[in-house]
Amino acid sequence: MKTLVRWAAQLYPATWRDRYAAEFDALLDDISPSLGDLFDVLADVLRVRMTTSVDACLVPAPVSAMTLRLPVIVSVTAHGLMIALVLFAVWGHVTAMPLHVRAPLPPPAPEPPPQVTDARVFPNASTLYSSLPLKIPAQGATLSLYVADGVGINFLSLPDIGATYRQGNAEWRVWPGQALESYMVRRELPEYPGGTNARGAVSVFVEYLITQTGSVKVLRTSGPPPFAGAARSAIERWVYQPLEYENRSCEVVSRVEVRFDSEFAR
Repeated sequence: MKTLVRWAAQLYPATWRDRYAAEFDALLDDISPSLGDLFDVLADVLRVRMTTSVDACLVPAPVSAMTLRLPVIVSVTAHGLMIALVLFAVWGHVTAMPLHVRAPLPPPAPEPPPQVTDARVFPNASTLYSSLPLKIPAQGATLSLYVADGVGINFLSLPDIGATYRQGNAEWRVWPGQALESYMVRRELPEYPGGTNARGAVSVFVEYLITQTGSVKVLRTSGPPPFAGAARSAIERWVYQPLEYENRSCEVVSRVEVRFDSEFAR
C-alpha cells in the first residue's frame, strides 16, 4: 500500500514535490496507510492540480494542454478502477434472495372405486365404498363380488383433510377412506340388522382409526344402537397395511357414512 501511495504522490505538481516530498516520505514511513488514505491522496492530487496556477506548474520546456490534463485523467481513471474492484469484491459475497417461495402441492385427488356397495341406497353419490375382492382368483375360478342388499357405505367430505392431531405420543392424520383402498388387506361389509321395525333409510356416521399395525379401531359412532352396532362390528374387522407418511409410521383417522335402507334390504 505504501508503494501505491508513493506512486500517487508522484502525481502532485513539481513545485509541490520539491517543497513537501521529503516530509511526505518521512510521514509515510511512520504509518501504515490504508485504502482510504490512498483515495485521500488521489483526491488531494486532483485538488492541487485544479488550484495550482499554470505558471507554477510550468517547466522550462513548453507544456501542451494535453500534458496538463494527463495527470487528472490518470487520477480519475485510477479512482474508477478501484471503486469497480471494491464493488466486484463486495458483489461476490452477497447472497441472492429467492424471488418467490413455492407453496407445497395439495395431495392428489383419490380415484373413485370401480365397484360399489348397494348403489340404490345412495342414488346420487359418486364415492361409494368398493366391494371388489382383495385378491384376484386363480385361473378358471369365479370372481365373486359381495354386496350387502340395502346397505351402502359413503365416503364423507372431510373439511379437515390432511390435518394432524396428537394423542399422547401418537400422531393422527385425517385422510379419506377412498384414498386408502390400495392399502386394505381385509374388508367386511355390514349386514342389515334383523328384528328391527325401522322404515326407510337410517344413517350411521362412523369415525375410525387405522393403527400403526393396520388394525382398525372405531372411535365413535352416531346413529340408532342396532344399526350403529352393525356398522361398528363390520368396520372393526377391517385390516390395512401399516401406513407411512414422509417415511415415518403413522396412524390415520377417517370417517364414513353407513346407510341402511329397509326397502332394499327386504
